[in-house]
Amino acid sequence: MTDSTQHWVELSIETDNELAEAISEAIYPYVEGGVALEQINYNDRIADRWEDETATGPVVVRAYLPRDATLEERRASVERALSCLNLIRPIPQPAWREVAQTDWAEAWKVAFKPVRLGRRILICPSWIEAEAQPGDIVLRLDPGLAFGTGLHPTTQLCAEALEERIRPGMRVLDVGTGSGILSVLAARLGAESVLGVDIDEEAVRAARDNVARNNANTCVSVALGSWEQAAGVYDVVIANILAGVITRLLQEGLAAVGHAFIFSGILDTQAEAVKVALDQASLRVVDQKQRADWICLVCEPQPTTSHKDHGAAGN
Repeated sequence: MTDSTQHWVELSIETDNELAEAISEAIYPYVEGGVALEQINYNDRIADRWEDETATGPVVVRAYLPRDATLEERRASVERALSCLNLIRPIPQPAWREVAQTDWAEAWKVAFKPVRLGRRILICPSWIEAEAQPGDIVLRLDPGLAFGTGLHPTTQLCAEALEERIRPGMRVLDVGTGSGILSVLAARLGAESVLGVDIDEEAVRAARDNVARNNANTCVSVALGSWEQAAGVYDVVIANILAGVITRLLQEGLAAVGHAFIFSGILDTQAEAVKVALDQASLRVVDQKQRADWICLVCEPQPTTSHKDHGAAGN
């Protein structure tokens, strides 16, 4: 009998914040699903971070390579990138180990506890029975290898923005859906149809599992790809990714597919640059939320001159 469990090769390097950023940037093109920078705090717990978030103290750079036909080529590319960096500054010896997807998932269970967001959102790990209150929207989640547990400020900000803006019957596009948490939430808030897209195959698998886990299959679909998978114009477009990716998607024409947008994954130091890209895409910020160093921008298309003139004439 064959083992159908997917296996991965994990790379981990414990270092300081400055070198961690350089390592992350160097190996990012060769790994699957991004690079995790995990800050070790004084209680020996790991804090969830993204690859461009500032940290203090020891940091573990962690990335995964699928054990498939691409493994040796990917690993050789990672080792070449690290060797080049090592010429500039000595890099700690990387640790490699094989992990099963089930092993990775077990590690989440140590720190992933139920979390409340907004007025009535309760995100609960699939293996824990939550104590829900009357009126709660309960989302059961197992992130797998995909980003998005509700613990990170960017996900929390998006969830709260969705709670404020989603109305029954809306069409929603979730770009970079990750674990599918925001797609499922949009459906539970009353969206009529939701399309979640992600360029990472593992994220698509995790998102589809979580859609099924929350009985949202009738209105949520998940596809491999990016916003080009969109059909028509959506009432709300979510992009909880990275500032640089948001800027690129805007340059590619993302603004054409939505009536309203929720952008997050933006550090406070990056917000002004993103706003420039928004303006160039004829979008205006109508609400800004912040938690810690993270910004969420809620945007709408800029009024056209003809709309302004019509309004003035009507007065």
